[in-house]
Amino acid sequence: MADEACAGSNRSRMKKLTEEEVLALSEEYNLADGHAYRGWNNAEAAIIEAVGDTFRRVDRRDRGKIEADYLDSFFTLARQTRRADRFEFFLCFTASTAIEVVANYLRINRLSVALIEPCFDNLYDILARHDVPLRVFPESMMEAEAEVLAGFLQSISSDAIFLVSPNNPTGTRLFRENLARIVDFCRTRQKLLILDATFRFYLPDSDVYDQYQLLGDADIDCILIEDTGKTWPTLELKAPFFAVSSRLAGPIARIYADFLLHVSPVAVALMTDFLRLPREHGLGHIRDVIGANRRILYGDLRGTFLQPVEAGYMSVAWLKILAPMSARELKDELARGSVHVLAGNQFFWSVPERGDSFIRIALSRDTSMFRRASRRLGELCRP
Repeated sequence: MADEACAGSNRSRMKKLTEEEVLALSEEYNLADGHAYRGWNNAEAAIIEAVGDTFRRVDRRDRGKIEADYLDSFFTLARQTRRADRFEFFLCFTASTAIEVVANYLRINRLSVALIEPCFDNLYDILARHDVPLRVFPESMMEAEAEVLAGFLQSISSDAIFLVSPNNPTGTRLFRENLARIVDFCRTRQKLLILDATFRFYLPDSDVYDQYQLLGDADIDCILIEDTGKTWPTLELKAPFFAVSSRLAGPIARIYADFLLHVSPVAVALMTDFLRLPREHGLGHIRDVIGANRRILYGDLRGTFLQPVEAGYMSVAWLKILAPMSARELKDELARGSVHVLAGNQFFWSVPERGDSFIRIALSRDTSMFRRASRRLGELCRP
């Protein structure tokens, strides 16, 4: 607890990551927030042109069908099985709203959590605000050898495990075999598993497997959190949701009802149209933009004191600072040069100093703007 108190003291002196992102929203070279901000391709633009028609055709009395169509489209694109026999699905305005509902459930039931580190700081902040006892689940365990993972799991006394895969900011992902091992551990020890999969659409196809089928077959208590805002450029019109295993659905539904009536059917219908785009115009195009911007960035990093230390497919880049300066010092220096990024400290919720050698850069931007911002970044980071 002393370490947590120390971490809380250090964190209180820093702005939250979301606060940093808001400050950069109006800046030309905003590479801070991980949401999708880029222009539309022709297929996407056609959907936007038809938004007026979408407003006129949707009726909230058809909410059930609109949401069912959306979920079917989401699960088809994600290559997951929609296990309606094992899960109930709750749409919300933001993925953070889902985490808030989950945190309320954890607090009410006095459950402790092993939380992944690093992670985006609002996961820690929301849980800590509800006085949920926390311990670190190192992200490396998601890709660890079987014996290493098994040994670590045996040390967990927490009531729940909260993971993010692929993880923000590094892209570390939970291998199928290791999810199966964690699921088996949760079943035998009666633990709750919470999985944030909000960046799932950036996973390479070879790394995609049916998580819902695996979890549904295991019949454990679990919650999965999904999002669209990190993937499609819809100016914060999105349709996040969370899937709750059957035994938890009742108590979660009662908490959820205190937060919202229902999500706008316009936003849900709009996202359904985006999800149904042909692959070359939809998910393929999205990954192409991220890949092009990553290649631009890596080229501009040559000869600088920044080194990529990431999985290489996420919509954010995680860079190590190979120079005698802190992440916050570099962030401030880059901001003075009109390039806005996030320092790594706040991603390490237990000991922020562990992030002092890292910065995060968002890649989901127009390539023309990103090219200019990346060039400027490279100029500012040469010894």
